[in-house]
Amino acid sequence: MTFCLSAGCATVYNPATEREETVLDPAIESALGSVAKAQMGLASLKVGRVTGEQMARVQAIGARIARSSDPLAFPVQFGVIQDKTLNAFTLPGGTIYVHTGILDKASDDELAAVIAHEMGHVAARHVAKHLQADLGFTVLVNIAAAAGVGPESARLADSLYGLFSRGFSRRDELEADRLAVRYSSRAGVDPEGLVSFFEKIQREEQERPMGRVPVWQSTHPLTGDRIKQAKEEIEKLKGRRFCPVCGREYPGQVRFCERDGTPLKEKRGVR
Repeated sequence: MTFCLSAGCATVYNPATEREETVLDPAIESALGSVAKAQMGLASLKVGRVTGEQMARVQAIGARIARSSDPLAFPVQFGVIQDKTLNAFTLPGGTIYVHTGILDKASDDELAAVIAHEMGHVAARHVAKHLQADLGFTVLVNIAAAAGVGPESARLADSLYGLFSRGFSRRDELEADRLAVRYSSRAGVDPEGLVSFFEKIQREEQERPMGRVPVWQSTHPLTGDRIKQAKEEIEKLKGRRFCPVCGREYPGQVRFCERDGTPLKEKRGVR
């Protein structure tokens, strides 16, 4: 690990992106997450008239995906917001919120794919990278140190609102999709859920007036491109097995995990 000249960041190898990257210290990003929640009025993981059943569904599926993700810099939390739009988003420090609009439309496999996509953003540190580029390390460290007191904390919220309205870069979104296929498959969830959810979005697009596309689409790359890539990633998984305990993947001829002897499972939806 090589520390930056500026305090609060380090150059590390990220297994999710398979690159060495200069990113915020996890403790700094977690502190920024707390500031962001305060600035955005997200004092709870349950926002609006959200039922216990909806919360339990998101948190159970989220926990399953989290166990199958690449190593994370911090614990992940899952919340639900009462809102009819097809949207989900991630805050600094790994809090993922899902709108009830997605819960109404998505099967469990599709919901797992949406959460796995957001988990991809967490593992790849996409939110932190956006904030670094937009505000700079020094400002972010100052915001975290002040714990949200002072005018700079409003800049953090403005930056995040801008991110949520414009979306991540095309590269980041497609990277999160690739990770969604990986994490869904590791969790024993059918990765085809990502494809079928995109197909639902396409139908929503066709039924709505121009310019009124679902939020999860309007801030992301073209759905057709995402379907094509998701299918390609799923095809790569054919013939492979995984350990349900550690998530390690093996060629099809291997039957037991080399680490602990656990019987391997086939990838669902990719036979």
